[in-house]
Amino acid sequence: MHALAKLPQRLRPKRQASRRLVAPETSKRGFSSKYGATSSSIPLRMFTCTGNADRDGQEGEEYFKADDPDVVSTSFDEVVDFVPDTSGSVSQKVYQRACARLQLIPSKHVYSRLEQTEILLPNCFLGHTEVKALAIALVQNNTVHTLDLHGNEIGIAGLKYVVEMLQENRSIIDLNLSFTALRDGGAEIIANSLVRNTSIVKLNISGNDFQENDAYFISEMVQKSKTLRELNLSHNCFRENGGIFIGKAIAVNASLKSLDLSWNHLRLKGAVAICQGLQTNTGLTRLFLSWNGFGMEGSQEMSKALVKNKTLVELDLEANRINISAFRLLLNGLLKNKILKVLKIGINPLTTEGAMSILKAISEDDATALIDLDLSEVPVGEDFTDLLDEVQTKRPLRVKYGVAMRHEDFKRNGKAVVLDTDDPSSILFDYMRRKNLRLIDLLHSLDKDKSYTLDREELRNGLLNDGIPLSSRSMDIMMEKLDRNTDGFVDYEELALGLRDYMRKITKRKKKESQSAPIKSQIEHLKEAIRMRIENSRQQDASREWRI
Repeated sequence: MHALAKLPQRLRPKRQASRRLVAPETSKRGFSSKYGATSSSIPLRMFTCTGNADRDGQEGEEYFKADDPDVVSTSFDEVVDFVPDTSGSVSQKVYQRACARLQLIPSKHVYSRLEQTEILLPNCFLGHTEVKALAIALVQNNTVHTLDLHGNEIGIAGLKYVVEMLQENRSIIDLNLSFTALRDGGAEIIANSLVRNTSIVKLNISGNDFQENDAYFISEMVQKSKTLRELNLSHNCFRENGGIFIGKAIAVNASLKSLDLSWNHLRLKGAVAICQGLQTNTGLTRLFLSWNGFGMEGSQEMSKALVKNKTLVELDLEANRINISAFRLLLNGLLKNKILKVLKIGINPLTTEGAMSILKAISEDDATALIDLDLSEVPVGEDFTDLLDEVQTKRPLRVKYGVAMRHEDFKRNGKAVVLDTDDPSSILFDYMRRKNLRLIDLLHSLDKDKSYTLDREELRNGLLNDGIPLSSRSMDIMMEKLDRNTDGFVDYEELALGLRDYMRKITKRKKKESQSAPIKSQIEHLKEAIRMRIENSRQQDASREWRI
């Protein structure tokens, strides 16, 4: 029986109209790589994913709205029934037919990739309707293994089409849904879908602004999944409670090999829970925790985890507010671990002392299994580089570090120079005054890319070239004080505000010194009077003794 006969009477006219959109002429004309399939009723020119067609200029054509129930409720099976007899694979035919039914201009990029192993569509401005057409084409596809929708705001509606497709498709193993606006309910939908899915091996759902409550669903998915090997949860908003949920999942999951939790807000109880889960985990080999707030509490618990864990090979703890005291705690656990090979702990206020302490520990025979150490933006001295050369002759070791300073950089007039300061912006403006520069001159001298803004690296390199090496912590403080709008760049207006605060501080300091000057003068005068009186008294005693 023809598929149209199954439709209710009220839907037949509209479905018949949709049949006319792909008239027999389409199959006769075939598919052109330049123009795509065409018909006398609707143009189906193929466009790449870099742009969307403007429908306003197409007069005399009736388009279905995205929220039309007759369109949205159309099941995948109903569309498959209307596959035209044209050249190309079944998936390509289904995609072309689905676009006609949904009144979309097909993407040449999507069409060609349906016969390949990867569909990469990052930042292509796809909406949920375009995703529906793609999902329809992938239902019976067994060629595509990777689906990348990164940067498309498909929202919850588009996500539902994807997960519905995954119930039938078993060939897709790598799914990227990062930065696709899935905050409101997306975590629950993904978790419920992947619990039943046994094909997805690699999942990226970073940058979706998932909150604390969403971590519960992620935790349930990780605990129940037996096939997931790589999970990327970076650039979300998991805090203490989120860390507790995910920590429980880490403790019981043995199939997950790589977990990325960087760029969240994991700290205090959340950081501790992650480390406690790692203690009993028997599957993870790579764990990324950079740009969180582990600090002292997390470092102490991570030290215990490194003693007990026997599988972790790579650990990333960059930018976690780990100072020298916290690092000493972490080092205790590291020295007892014989498995970890890659450690990234740069962009932390470790100072030269912290860098030297870990290198000394590594220099001992069989102290650790480390072969790759990342100390980015951590300053080191000549003694560090000399010891590194010696260690590298004995064992394979790659080390990335920050500024290598000479001994004269550490001492001036016999006194140690403080490279880690709580007021680094004063150093910047002192540098400007010493060079006799105007504010605009300062901006131009440091702005290497001529963007009229300064990023962290330009500020750091500019001061470094003038012999003013600042620690990573000092650079963080400077950017926090100068970058008022937190966009990662310092412009002229923000520099002017920083200079104003600096001048106020200088004026206040001079005023305070001038007020204390009379008091100092009176004290000195009193000391001088006492000294003179003592001297006169001694002279009188001496003359008296002479007379006697």
